[in-house]
Amino acid sequence: MSHPHPQDIANLILHLQTELALLEQALHQGESPPSPEVLAHLRRCQGSLRQAIQSMDLQEWYQELTQGMRDQLGRLEEWL
Repeated sequence: MSHPHPQDIANLILHLQTELALLEQALHQGESPPSPEVLAHLRRCQGSLRQAIQSMDLQEWYQELTQGMRDQLGRLEEWL
């Protein structure tokens, strides 16, 4: 059985972080503010993902992915 490539793992972590951030943003835009417990849980999840990046030695792949995403967002802002 082959193991996933580190870039794939970093990409999955980035995807999860993005989804959690979007969920937190949506909660803040709702009619009532999110409970402190929910926000604390989301932040713990984000912290666990950051720790996974470090413990699995994925920093290089993660930085490459996030830099690529920033570049794409910058170009999108220029087009808009």
